[in-house]
Amino acid sequence: MPTMKTYRIIVNNEAISDLDSISSYIAGLYRPESGHNYVNRILGQLASLSYTADIYPFSRYAIAKAIHPKAKTISIVNHKWTVVFHIAGNFVYVDRILPSKMMIK
Repeated sequence: MPTMKTYRIIVNNEAISDLDSISSYIAGLYRPESGHNYVNRILGQLASLSYTADIYPFSRYAIAKAIHPKAKTISIVNHKWTVVFHIAGNFVYVDRILPSKMMIK
């Protein structure tokens, strides 16, 4: 039986900036703790990429391809956000976290 490949997750600086913006936005709408909790929820979903990254096909979205030529995407948090990532060696690099409404083919 083949073993499942696992990856280490690397969150790029642009994606960290996206997370900070998301946290500030949610905290502005509700409470500061809400922004923190929302980002933790996102990070939990990103952690799943360590063992599921291979199953996603290369993205057809122009924005994702502009970020990285071998970009893959996943929708998270009730399809509100799209994570753009790519695989290199034993690592999954999270490149950006964008509002899903920005993704056009």
